[in-house]
Amino acid sequence: MIYFTTEEIDRLISEDVPYIDLTSHLLGISSKRARICFFTREDAVTCGTEEVIQIFERLGIQVDSFLPSGSQIPAGSEIISGIGEAEKLHYIWKVSQNILDHCAGIATKTRQLVDTVRSVNKDISILTTRKGFPGTKKLAIKSILAGGAVPHRLGLSETILIFKQHMDMIGGFDALLERLPAIKAGCCEKKIIVETIDGGQALELCRRGADGIQFDKLSPGSIKEIAVSIKEQYPEKILLAAGGIHLENASLYAQAPIDGIVTSSLYNARPINIGVKMVPVK
Repeated sequence: MIYFTTEEIDRLISEDVPYIDLTSHLLGISSKRARICFFTREDAVTCGTEEVIQIFERLGIQVDSFLPSGSQIPAGSEIISGIGEAEKLHYIWKVSQNILDHCAGIATKTRQLVDTVRSVNKDISILTTRKGFPGTKKLAIKSILAGGAVPHRLGLSETILIFKQHMDMIGGFDALLERLPAIKAGCCEKKIIVETIDGGQALELCRRGADGIQFDKLSPGSIKEIAVSIKEQYPEKILLAAGGIHLENASLYAQAPIDGIVTSSLYNARPINIGVKMVPVK
C-alpha cells in the first residue's frame, strides 16, 4: 500500500535503540528466545502491520501471525506476533507498538467518518489535507487509506489548487479569470480547482473553465445552496467542502451535492489501546 525503504525502517528502529538495550544487556537475556504478541484492547481497524513485519525481518524475528492493514477487528484480537531473541524483541517492542496504536487510531477514526458520511451520500469522498505532524506523512497516509479515505494532495507538485493567496500575487480574482485559459492549456491533463467562499465567484469560475471549486469554512447550509445552483448549471464540476469539518458535523456537509469533504481532523485521532505480551519459548 505504501512503500517503506530499508533505510526508513532502520531509522525507526534506531530512534529507540541508538546503541544497545542496556537493560537486556545487564540482565543477560540476549540469547533467550521468546514470543511477542501485539493485541488490541478495543475494537479497531488495523494499520501498520506490514511495517512491523519489516522491522521484525530486519532483526531476524520470525513472523508467527498477522492481520493486514485495513482489517476490522474486535477487542482482544491478536494483531501480529513473532518469535526471536528476547533482546531483539525488546528492541522492537515500543517502536512496533507506537506504529500499531497510532496508525490504527487514524485508520479507525477514518473508517468511522467514512461510514458516517456515506450513510448520507454513498458517492462522497473523504480527502485528507497536508496538515499532519512533520516526519509522519507516509504512516499517516497509509492509515487514512486503510480507513477508506484518500489524500487530498500528496504535495504541491501533483495538483493545481488556487487559493486567495495565489490570486493576490497576480492581481486578484479578475486576473485569475484572464489567466485560466492559458493555465488550462499549459497543463491539459490536470484539473484546476479554485478555493473561494463566494457563490458568485464560484459560478463565474465554472463558466470560465475551472474544473472544480473548493469551499472553505462555509456552513453546511451555505455550501448546499451554492452547490445546488452550480450542479444545476455545471453538473460535471467537482465541488469540495473544506475547513473545520470533523466527525461531529461531516454528515451535515454530506447532505449537499458535493463530491468530496476535505479534512485535517483524522490525523488527530486518539491512539488505539494496543497491548503487548512477551513469553519465553524453548
